[in-house]
Amino acid sequence: MKLKTGLIFLSFSILLSLTVNESSFASHDSKESIESIQAGCREGNILIFRLSSHEYLCTSPDTANRWAELGLAEIIQNATIQPTEIPKISERVTNVEPTQTKKTPINDSSQCREGYTLVFRFAHKDTFCTSPSTAASWVKLGLAEIIRQETTVPKVNEEINSKNTTTVILPNIISPKKNMDIPSLSKQPVMGSELLTLHDYRYPPAIHKVNDRIWVAVGYDSSNSVMIEGEKGIIIINTLSSYENAKKVVEEFRKTTTKPVKTIIYTSGNSEDVGGTKAFLEYGDENVEIISHDNNLNFYVKQNIMLNQFTGLRNYYTSGSLLPNGDQINSKYYVPPTLSSINYIPPTDTFSDKFNLNISGVKMSLGHVGDSSSEQIYMWLPDDQSLLIGDNLYGIFPNNHILGGMEYHNPMTYVQIIDEFIPLKPQSLILSHVKPVLGTENVRDILVSTRDATQYVYDQTIRGINNGYQIDEISAMIKLPPTLENHPWLAYPKGQIPWNVKQIYYGTVGWYEEDAAFLHQVDLETRSSKIVSGFGGIDNTLLEVRNAIKNGEYEWASELVTYVLYVDPENLEAKLLKANTLRVLGQRVLSLDARQLELTKALELEDKIKFDEKSTKLNYVDLEEIPIEKVLRVLPTKLKSEKADNVKAIMHVYYPDVDKSFTLIFRNNVLIIQDGNNADARYKITLDTKTHKSIIAGELQILEAINSQKITYQGDVDNLMYLMGLTQDDQVGIPAKFKT
Repeated sequence: MKLKTGLIFLSFSILLSLTVNESSFASHDSKESIESIQAGCREGNILIFRLSSHEYLCTSPDTANRWAELGLAEIIQNATIQPTEIPKISERVTNVEPTQTKKTPINDSSQCREGYTLVFRFAHKDTFCTSPSTAASWVKLGLAEIIRQETTVPKVNEEINSKNTTTVILPNIISPKKNMDIPSLSKQPVMGSELLTLHDYRYPPAIHKVNDRIWVAVGYDSSNSVMIEGEKGIIIINTLSSYENAKKVVEEFRKTTTKPVKTIIYTSGNSEDVGGTKAFLEYGDENVEIISHDNNLNFYVKQNIMLNQFTGLRNYYTSGSLLPNGDQINSKYYVPPTLSSINYIPPTDTFSDKFNLNISGVKMSLGHVGDSSSEQIYMWLPDDQSLLIGDNLYGIFPNNHILGGMEYHNPMTYVQIIDEFIPLKPQSLILSHVKPVLGTENVRDILVSTRDATQYVYDQTIRGINNGYQIDEISAMIKLPPTLENHPWLAYPKGQIPWNVKQIYYGTVGWYEEDAAFLHQVDLETRSSKIVSGFGGIDNTLLEVRNAIKNGEYEWASELVTYVLYVDPENLEAKLLKANTLRVLGQRVLSLDARQLELTKALELEDKIKFDEKSTKLNYVDLEEIPIEKVLRVLPTKLKSEKADNVKAIMHVYYPDVDKSFTLIFRNNVLIIQDGNNADARYKITLDTKTHKSIIAGELQILEAINSQKITYQGDVDNLMYLMGLTQDDQVGIPAKFKT
């Protein structure tokens, strides 16, 4: 994914939050913090003391209750949940030898690892190894008694010691890790040789000649662009991801011919294939035709506008754009990211199934690939015996899934298309992400091996489903057969077979995996706390993580340490251990996207990169060329339903610049968009499409638009603003309530 206009790609000022966002203040135990504590929390919040970070925090009752249950915090004041009273020690501990006023267990021979302290926990009536600081905290709070100290126990802040509050006694699975020395970890291994081989499919950046009139630009961007020279003009297939990258390719193409652009064809709706269109239009005829499948615009809007925050963030991870030069697979040709702009232009001409045409003497047949929701197409050039199959072979495997996220498409639809073209004996195969393949035998070898591997994975997944296997079992079982396993063209997808299996499983039969126990799954936070508690707390869990790493079980180590981070998101040791596992797994995996995602996640865990939340938000340029009716269809997914309780209203919207009217119906906490006017509309607004798109993009406030008369209206202005604000982040001047 490319950054939008006005955003510096390397400016990441806000780290994605891993903590609860409901706190009103947090402070350590200074004089100033005590004064803040005495001032109390805002209405509806509870004051707690976090055991892991030694700080006071105001948070919601639900969060306070959850943290107390997990042993992460102590409720101090304004509590709406009742803490459990601690029975007298003599009532809780039995069969122990007396030691002055406290009792310790008879068996205190447990061995702790170096640097840890053995304690007796009153709540569990057991001995437990923990860090000195945790042991000191438990003692001061009356939760435990130290049996044997291996190191000097640091003093606990006297402010904590002075709190005479009753503590909830639950299994403690938090251990402070502040200022701890993290043992050294193994260095990041080198990249696997098979993944390095993939580098040769794309780099160095170059214009590849297929024949006397077809050229392919490879390596200038994450996708390719194709130029076909006709008698009076050129045809461009896909326009790359941004204006800037497309401009470079246009200049390279024009070294071959200066004929004008007559037609642009989109083979997919992915932003990496359609984002640089304006650069090509600058060298086009007055009315350049843009051809695509009927679903192209809808797909683009869904992926890049409706799901922009999800796909934007996911693509940051999978693109590798945040990795340092040394971690780039194409480090020799790596160019640091700069300002870039996406310039998608909707198609002017579309088709549903097949489309035969002749453009400036170039005969071609276009066809739809995939299910009814797919926007993918192929191109067959009969005079050139050339097949342009686009994303239908994603790099070197059918486009069944991507880590960036996509809808499920039955991979057998791609197999059917390949079967149509194998008998035609294509002389060249042009793909969207790698160099073109030349020669009839080479093309046949790739088409046959790819379609057979795809059918094999699909068939065996269905077989596993019918035999009652669960998804994890099937994904681990299926491997390519010996005749395909070592095929050089299939090196890349071998590592992705488990992911393809899961996509096929869920796409075919849905999420239920045949075990009734998982119809009522516990949430991930609860599961994590119980798993960590089952291992004996965070310290013991992290010890098990290290043992897994020592034994080379990096997959298990990565999963187990993740449970720790769900319990204690700021645990430094856990973060660094997970980063280490991701670096090893990322260098081993036979997937470029997965490698880049894992190495980027490692950098984030190590606090070496920070994300700017604004980088995934819409701006006006994103919406500028999108028809207003398509933009309006996104609004229901942005409705803040919690603020729409008991809101029942009808609003008419008119856009004079395009002479179109729409009705927005608010009821039952949903927003319904209808074409045309509704006679029952109580609220009416008139504004041009540019104004509304600017409001939706957050670049113009609703109040400002009304005050500047960019919006004219009928009906109660407060209610009108409230209705518009239900789908906006803008809160300036928006009333607190809807007047019924």
